[in-house]
Amino acid sequence: MMKATKTIAVLLVAAFGILVGVSGYTFVYAKGYSYMLNDPAACVNCHVMRDNYNAWQVSPHRFATCNDCHVPHHVVGKYATKAEHGMRHSYVFTFGDPQVIRIKHSGRQIVEDNCVRCHSMTVSSIVHGGEKNHRCFDCHKGMGHAF
Repeated sequence: MMKATKTIAVLLVAAFGILVGVSGYTFVYAKGYSYMLNDPAACVNCHVMRDNYNAWQVSPHRFATCNDCHVPHHVVGKYATKAEHGMRHSYVFTFGDPQVIRIKHSGRQIVEDNCVRCHSMTVSSIVHGGEKNHRCFDCHKGMGHAF
């Protein structure tokens, strides 16, 4: 009985070590650490983001970073969102069609909140004037990534 328990423990530790090793290698190989930074060039680690990156470089928002628009501006929300997006992107690239990365509803809400935050002086009368059914990108579609 003792030998079986010891063998199972060794196998579990080995499996955990393999999982950590493969995950670590993948994280470094895929430059996962770059997503923790604030450099927009990290987005082109993924080749399907090349068009978005190129479009952003010639857009009116080229002086903003990806984080300025696509993540909340408090530490917990920022890294929770980055983790969620990273896991979703990893899943899609592993098991799905990586050509079909689209912003989700929660991501749209974050972008909307950041539009209002940055442009608060301009949009305060719209936001507070009863036009809450309108989104910034209803009229300004493609403003950050105009193709």
